[in-house]
Amino acid sequence: MSDRTLGWFIYLLAVLVVAGLVHIVTILALPHVATRDSYARLATIAQTNRFTPLPSPVPGAELLPMQDPAVVRGVCRYDVNNGPVRVRAEIAGVDGLLTLSFHDRRGASFYATTDRGGVRGRIDVVLLTQNQLEALEALDSEDEPPQELRLLAPTREGFVLIGSLALDPGDFDAARGRLSSISCAQENLRRQ
Repeated sequence: MSDRTLGWFIYLLAVLVVAGLVHIVTILALPHVATRDSYARLATIAQTNRFTPLPSPVPGAELLPMQDPAVVRGVCRYDVNNGPVRVRAEIAGVDGLLTLSFHDRRGASFYATTDRGGVRGRIDVVLLTQNQLEALEALDSEDEPPQELRLLAPTREGFVLIGSLALDPGDFDAARGRLSSISCAQENLRRQ
């Protein structure tokens, strides 16, 4: 190899390394600098600590990426700054798939469940901080264990995506009906 060819090879290798580093840094930084993340888009239509049905996805104008048109969705934006938030779904006698996925402020999923995870005909989840969990545990009765799932929220704000599968076009009303049992509300620290 001549010195000139070796020089071009080293130059090309340096350009590729720098381009690769810029690419990796950009990908890692993007979630932290994006202003229109999932939470921000959901904030335009959903109130905090309330269940809100989401509109059907329209091609090219989806509220969230990669939405399945066969799934009817709703959202609960939570904020645990002023107390725990309870997400409840009555599933007794409900036929069909119901999913709940819990996301932090940046959109990362930290827990998910389906109607199969329900106990005594309901899904009952309380989102809270560590201090709120300790206060709630202090109120627990030793005779009866808590009947709800308690999740520590990794961020004080986030959202819960609720989905109900419509198996065919005629099943959309039934899927919307499954979502009507969802409640999302802030509550006082006391035993329910």
